[in-house]
Amino acid sequence: MFLKCFVRSLDHQIQSFQIKNSDNTMKYNYSMLCAMMNRACLIDGNYLLSDRFRQDALYLKYKSDEIYIDSATGANGISSFIFGKNHQIINVTSPESDYVDEEEEKENLDLTTPPSLTEIISYVPIFRLRYSLNITTNEFHYLSTKWENEILHYLNEKFQSNLTYLSVSSSTAISDTVSKHARDEGPFTAIMLLIFFIFVCFFISIQGNFHTSVGYLSLFGIISFILSSGATFGLISIFKIQIIEPMSLVVFAVAIIDCMRVSILCGEYHRIINLHIPTSSTNVLTKINIEKILPSILKYSRPYFLSSILIQIIVYLILSLISPIPCTKYLSLTLILYVFINYLTHCTFFLSCLIITLQRIKSRRHCLSCHHLSNDYYIKNRKKSIEKIFFQKLKKFFENINPIFKKIFSGFLCLLTLICIIFSIWLIFSIDTRLFDDKFLPRNSSSLRSYMKSQNEDYNIGPVIMFVIPQPIDYQNKKNQLLIHRIIEQCQNETTTNNFKLVWIDHEDINHLLTSKDPIDVRITPYSQNDIIFSEENNKTIIKSSRFYCQYKSIKGDRKDLRTMNNLYTYTRQSSIPSIFPYSLVFPHYESLGQIRMDIYLLILLMTIITILITFVMFISFKKALLIFLHLLTLLSGGLTCLYLFHNFSFNFANAPWLYIMPIIFLDTIIHTTFNIRKSKWKYNRILFSLIISLIIFSFFPVETYIFHIICYSLIYQSIICFILINIILPSWFYMIETISKKKNKRTKIPSTIIIDTNQSLIVGTEIQNLACETNGNMNGSI
Repeated sequence: MFLKCFVRSLDHQIQSFQIKNSDNTMKYNYSMLCAMMNRACLIDGNYLLSDRFRQDALYLKYKSDEIYIDSATGANGISSFIFGKNHQIINVTSPESDYVDEEEEKENLDLTTPPSLTEIISYVPIFRLRYSLNITTNEFHYLSTKWENEILHYLNEKFQSNLTYLSVSSSTAISDTVSKHARDEGPFTAIMLLIFFIFVCFFISIQGNFHTSVGYLSLFGIISFILSSGATFGLISIFKIQIIEPMSLVVFAVAIIDCMRVSILCGEYHRIINLHIPTSSTNVLTKINIEKILPSILKYSRPYFLSSILIQIIVYLILSLISPIPCTKYLSLTLILYVFINYLTHCTFFLSCLIITLQRIKSRRHCLSCHHLSNDYYIKNRKKSIEKIFFQKLKKFFENINPIFKKIFSGFLCLLTLICIIFSIWLIFSIDTRLFDDKFLPRNSSSLRSYMKSQNEDYNIGPVIMFVIPQPIDYQNKKNQLLIHRIIEQCQNETTTNNFKLVWIDHEDINHLLTSKDPIDVRITPYSQNDIIFSEENNKTIIKSSRFYCQYKSIKGDRKDLRTMNNLYTYTRQSSIPSIFPYSLVFPHYESLGQIRMDIYLLILLMTIITILITFVMFISFKKALLIFLHLLTLLSGGLTCLYLFHNFSFNFANAPWLYIMPIIFLDTIIHTTFNIRKSKWKYNRILFSLIISLIIFSFFPVETYIFHIICYSLIYQSIICFILINIILPSWFYMIETISKKKNKRTKIPSTIIIDTNQSLIVGTEIQNLACETNGNMNGSI
């Protein structure tokens, strides 16, 4: 009884809650903003507020159709909606059988009549009400949203009750909560990016000495990145293109790419400058030629950057043309513009800074104070640094390993890589979709969490599925009625739908609807008030259109739900009923989820195929193009596989923007490493270390936004996989290819007759020996 009074008291507070319009001239409550049906506010489950429920609550009879109606007020409710799926039913003796007249008892003493039993609802774990608002105009949409947000805040923050626990939600509660936390936690990502920049600058600056160090070039790289960002979004604003929140993720990805390019360029600079710095202190100034050094640096960096830019532009241009999702188009075109402008600023501003640095090197000046250094400074420092190199013993150890063991180990790693690729591709096709998941919500959103938990655990009902017949048909025809019931039966046979159905032809007298002279509002029952549209043609009533319903079990939005939607589309196309189609409020979301899943698979496919084509055409090396293809596929599929295995990853609207951007982050690294396999990996590893360290620090921040966790985990996994690929797997593949090439060259050698002059036998023998020792199949030819 207390709960019944509590529900009515809560309803009174909700309906009397008021808000003011934008200019504070008028107050609005629920009755002024509600959606109307049958001249009354539409409240699902309003049977709980009726006098009939108040009277019958202690002895509420179970109804097989689960529909409860107060005939006096029209209030109604479906038991699975207002009581949840876990309400309990028991058999009790009817109240009428409790009283027995004494005279009847004497007369029927010899007769044994069992008492009549009645099924009643004995236990209800939950009550549920849903208030609908009017959003037909922009003004009502604004006022309804404002009222919804303020009543939600009031019930969560100010309303208190010792009788029961209250869980509330609204149409925008989840998106508003997630967006608010993302904005509040945005500074943490900026701090993480700053930490990443600091480590990048540190690792770049420690390479070389006070003469050759170029640590400040990383600062100019950051400035170049800022300039390209400003230019990109400036152009977007000039052309009045809508800037959406996911575009901020593009900035984050391009920042990592730009740092990797700066590191690669600085690494190539150190490698080449060491070849041009003289080993003696005489004539230092005349031996450094900038005109030779700069082209050499650009030769080993720019072609690979250019190939990466072309790949990204082509892939995302195709994706923007294919994908029907507007957000994907905006994101793809923004990314194309961004990477192109970033490449231009890198080729202009940053290279100008590099030329100034080479002038400083040529003038033999200190990297910080810019004062002149002594002629023998580099020689002394070089001798000290050589003594401090501790990797030489390790390199000699690996060089002295038995070649047979090298072949076995390299072959095992290559085979393991292929197995991992197949396994990863199989697993990523198992990744499901989700419209909503509990992990999307921040931890401190207890009310929303409890509401969504109750939605999954206490209810077996989801969105309603409507089958609409938009044109007149003969509803009195038995065949058409059978076709309608057949579609409903097919819907109920799906694994993701429940037994609910609402078919107006089961409750209405069709002949009465079409022939009666009464007003239409009188002819039709409240069951079908909103499901039939009539028209008068030639003094004859015609049912212009109608609809009937079945229902999902839940609102998960997984692949089973998407399959049900596609099956319903198929059933209606195959039906003989003209123009019939299914619709639900979640169908547009389900279609988008299915498209996102296909887009991600298509993006990975396009990225790998375009990469192998571009690298082959630009560098005319099929072996290296194939290796890039394999390692890029390993990187992309491996990252998604780790997310799926360790974090129960799914495709959803929250992580989709990041998934569209993620494939380009280490593309430059894979391409450049493949064509420079014999050179130092430090220029790549220092960026990977900087990124991993900054992400580990970021993981200790009090961040609760789901997308930030996905970004953090995905970058950590990709960084680790990329590190393993460029330092272990890729060299193993090169070793195996080189070994096979040597064997082929030995087998295809053509024997020749050599005539040795006795006077020159020693010289010719030496020449033959040198030819035999020459390395065949060199995989590191100049570009």
